[in-house]
Amino acid sequence: MHFSAFRLQQAIRNREFTPFYQPIVCATGGEVVGCEMLARWLHPQKGLLSAGNFIPAIEATGLGGALLRGLADEVCGDGQDLARSAGRRLMMTLNLSLSLVMTPLFRPHLLALSIRLEQAGMTPVFEITEREDIRAFPQAAVFRQLAAGGLRFAVDDFGTG
Repeated sequence: MHFSAFRLQQAIRNREFTPFYQPIVCATGGEVVGCEMLARWLHPQKGLLSAGNFIPAIEATGLGGALLRGLADEVCGDGQDLARSAGRRLMMTLNLSLSLVMTPLFRPHLLALSIRLEQAGMTPVFEITEREDIRAFPQAAVFRQLAAGGLRFAVDDFGTG
């Protein structure tokens, strides 16, 4: 599917994107220890679209930050509800592209989201999609700096790229 930058911006403004949550279950105990936030698009004509249908266009148009900022309030509210119903702190993973993390102007938003999720009773973990190479020195330095500030990272789909 092809979506123009204008249509994607319009969808973000109109709050057509919504978070879905996939449980993360402990393999040994079987209890839910957290969830992964997965963006979905409630497209007015095409119905519910999974991320594979729109994330490549979101990333190509540089709208990943706008999408995440657009989902932040709902994700934090949902996180608070999930932690409250579980009666304990839960982990929440959120997918990010490497290029978004490497954007200096986005990093304050990332830190603010992490703080809000912590306050909501969640332990945020930002998963970097393996489509991009994270081993280069400049990227490693940025990750060390962000981790020193309390952010947690993981590699998403490790070994599949």
